[in-house]
Amino acid sequence: MNVEITKQFIFSYLSGKSSALQKQMIDDWVKKEGNEELFYKWLFEYEHQNPQYLTDVDAGLERFSQWADQVDENPDSVARTEYEEVVTRQMTWKRWAVAASLVGVLATGWLYQDSFLFKTYRTAFGETQTITLSDGTQVILNANSALEVPRFGFGKKTRQVQLTGEANFSVTHTIDNQRFVVKTEKGVEVVVLGTEFSVYARRKEAKVVLNKGKVQLRYQEGTTQKELMMKPGELVTFDQSNHLKKEVTEQPEKYTAWKEHRFVFDDTTLEEFVRIMADNYGLKVIIADDSLSQRTLVGSFRANNADELLEIVSEIFDLQITKVGDTVLLTDK
Repeated sequence: MNVEITKQFIFSYLSGKSSALQKQMIDDWVKKEGNEELFYKWLFEYEHQNPQYLTDVDAGLERFSQWADQVDENPDSVARTEYEEVVTRQMTWKRWAVAASLVGVLATGWLYQDSFLFKTYRTAFGETQTITLSDGTQVILNANSALEVPRFGFGKKTRQVQLTGEANFSVTHTIDNQRFVVKTEKGVEVVVLGTEFSVYARRKEAKVVLNKGKVQLRYQEGTTQKELMMKPGELVTFDQSNHLKKEVTEQPEKYTAWKEHRFVFDDTTLEEFVRIMADNYGLKVIIADDSLSQRTLVGSFRANNADELLEIVSEIFDLQITKVGDTVLLTDK
């Protein structure tokens, strides 16, 4: 049977009026390319058109609690038999269970609302991913990172994304000069029209490197909202207190060397190397001797995985590697 899946058909399904066969048809339809986005759009529209989903849970629970207390106590009712008392208590507990289940369903709906409104791209430890957004912008996500993109209206009403971790952006300029905004959990925003830059946002720290074009940074320092215009070749870092430091780098491309699985170390201490291993590979690296942690790395090294990078560093400093699960111990031979 070949039935067209329309918005009304989906609305009927969401209101619980579909047959088992119709549910199977919708399940098959959603699996086809392009239909999942349309389903989410209609689902979002249905939720807003049906206010019963905007339940005041707290008020409902309060009313239910008052009613349940009356059923349990009910001092004005006629004397009940022992059997009736047992049945009433059982029914009360069943109603509480139903109410708890209802609250769980409603809470789950709100918790997963973001998954309907936004699509999130994620990378695992040791993984990089290249993404082409619908406006043509190319994003390369570094390991252990996430990019949240609006499912509806992106490239038309907004070009705002949320980044956690590290990524390189090559932003496409639009005819109507629409701005592209990268937001971070730290509160730092990068606003551009069309350019190439990288953003690092981990451990309550942030870093922006501009390769081409011009970008505007928006950030808050203390209670003051500030802005800064960056030029190509500039590196801006924010510490945990959001204090800004700007410097010029002759090789901005070294900050995105991770795209080719290269690691560029410029007087990088082993203590900083520990953070790199945790961010990119999820490894807990322990340095046995504090004096080792201040040794510095210099050079560019290619490593396809954590073991290769550990081996390179161990050979440079003549270190012994002891690995147990996700924990690595570095000791001086």
